[in-house]
Amino acid sequence: MAIGDIIVGIDVSTSKVCCSLGQINKFNQVEVLDSASSECDGFNKGNYDSTDAISRAIRFAISDIEENHDYTIKSAYINILGKYVEVYNTKYSIELEDKFECVKQKDIDKIISSVALAELPEGFQVIDIVPNVFITDTKVVTDPIGIYTKTLSADLDVIVAEKNIIKTISLAMRKAGLDIDGIIVNGLAVKDLVLDVEEEQAGTLLLDVGQGLTDISVFKNGNLLHTDSLPIGGDTIANDIAIVLDISSEEAHKLKKQYGLADPRYIEHDYNIKLATYTGDQDRAIIRCSELVEIISARIYEMFEIIKKTLIENDLLSEIKSCVITGSGFNLINKVDKVGEEILGVEVRIANVKTNNLYKPECVTSYGIIKHISNIKHTKNIGSKLEVDNDQSILNSTVKSLKKAFGGAFNKKKK
Repeated sequence: MAIGDIIVGIDVSTSKVCCSLGQINKFNQVEVLDSASSECDGFNKGNYDSTDAISRAIRFAISDIEENHDYTIKSAYINILGKYVEVYNTKYSIELEDKFECVKQKDIDKIISSVALAELPEGFQVIDIVPNVFITDTKVVTDPIGIYTKTLSADLDVIVAEKNIIKTISLAMRKAGLDIDGIIVNGLAVKDLVLDVEEEQAGTLLLDVGQGLTDISVFKNGNLLHTDSLPIGGDTIANDIAIVLDISSEEAHKLKKQYGLADPRYIEHDYNIKLATYTGDQDRAIIRCSELVEIISARIYEMFEIIKKTLIENDLLSEIKSCVITGSGFNLINKVDKVGEEILGVEVRIANVKTNNLYKPECVTSYGIIKHISNIKHTKNIGSKLEVDNDQSILNSTVKSLKKAFGGAFNKKKK
């Protein structure tokens, strides 16, 4: 990692594509320079339905950032959901070529490249190798460079993904005119923003609850033990409300945010709610707050039961000492943590995401990608590829002038 390196992160989710642009400052920290988002209907409940739609959304988000800078973005890191990923923990050792020399980057590279050549499950491909700790003749460290030792061992997480999904992601990026710098597991992109060191060590379930799906990650001893995705989220709750009350989707989302409560037991005042879009018998257009909360509560209890079942099936429930919830799916629904504690039997907290001057709150995961990349210790080059183009600068200035002249109408036409 070098001062001035530019890192571009792209998050593809069920409703939008978000892009963040970061740069390494003189304190070796990543600063967010810009972020942008674009609506996307090519990714549905964790399935890549249309690479054309995804690539257009990527291109729109990237273009919005390029308009503010004097270069063209040529590559980026992109996320992948846990459902397409498997994690294997392994250990590997080498003898140093010269026992009188200290550990160098080339020794770490040798370990990682050797592990990358190991036999994989059929249909999978390595997307990342994450060193957890290194063991020398005298100590266990996270960074062994400069230590004198005869033998260097490493405990590593080998992250593999389905080949056909990697091809799909690559195709979408290629159609958007971008190369892939790396594919980052969604849980790793989020964990640096919401988990502290103690939680990573003790055993924590990280739930990234979005609108269309929930990404599950389990961390212990600093390792990613398991990751998965479930096709349930905030939209699932709103859809239940719309169907049961026979109202529009828009009103259902509004009611979910305005009266969101995870359990009827916490209702203080059971007042009336008038349904604006209900078209049946007007006597039924007025409901009690408790009726709405019961709909929300039923789905939230079911979601936690499904998550618990997933943990049990993977022999992970006993590894979990706490749970951290992030994402927009449970946004403004009170007492979700209490329901989680009741079902999972561990302490649950709602995360306060550390965004560090993030331009757009919805771009948290894309920011998490560049944050994760900037924290990698053992790598040569992490920067995304950029192309300084004077013609592009002139074009960007022209686009800015047009946007200023025509206002919001120009944005709508472009998208």
